[in-house]
Amino acid sequence: MIAENKCLPGDVFCFNSNTKTITYVEEELEKNEGILALLHEIAHLKLGHYSYNYDVELLKLEHEAWDETRKMAMQYGIEVDEEHIAECLTSYDLWLEKRATCPKCGEYALQRNNNTFGCFVCDCYWKVNERKDREVRKKIINQIKQTGPEKIIIGFLFVCCSPFLG
Repeated sequence: MIAENKCLPGDVFCFNSNTKTITYVEEELEKNEGILALLHEIAHLKLGHYSYNYDVELLKLEHEAWDETRKMAMQYGIEVDEEHIAECLTSYDLWLEKRATCPKCGEYALQRNNNTFGCFVCDCYWKVNERKDREVRKKIINQIKQTGPEKIIIGFLFVCCSPFLG
């Protein structure tokens, strides 16, 4: 699998869509979870998962990659650990929930663009960081100016943080 794809040893399993390179943790390949992680990243490459705009799209890509991982695992005779897959998908669910939960009232909100959310209940708007491997950081936006179909951010109030699970 490593020879057939552009794979490099590293500190984490990941797929860089810009360079179409897969990074893997060499010592983890001795375990079934490590092999599944490598297959999962190869699945992203194989499926052409190069970008997304909204968190829910990322969740869809993750489900698709795990479905492809299951197929490849069967092809290579590798045991599929459904509990591990469920834990991985749950970590994305929790990440999305943290990003989309209003920092003022705690209600679930709508994503406006790749890093901005807006609450229906209290009319709060906030920006979030983009990294999936870091804690979720939110900056409340204190004023929004409507300029047609898109909104322009005018200012910020404060930052609140919550740890990333998974």
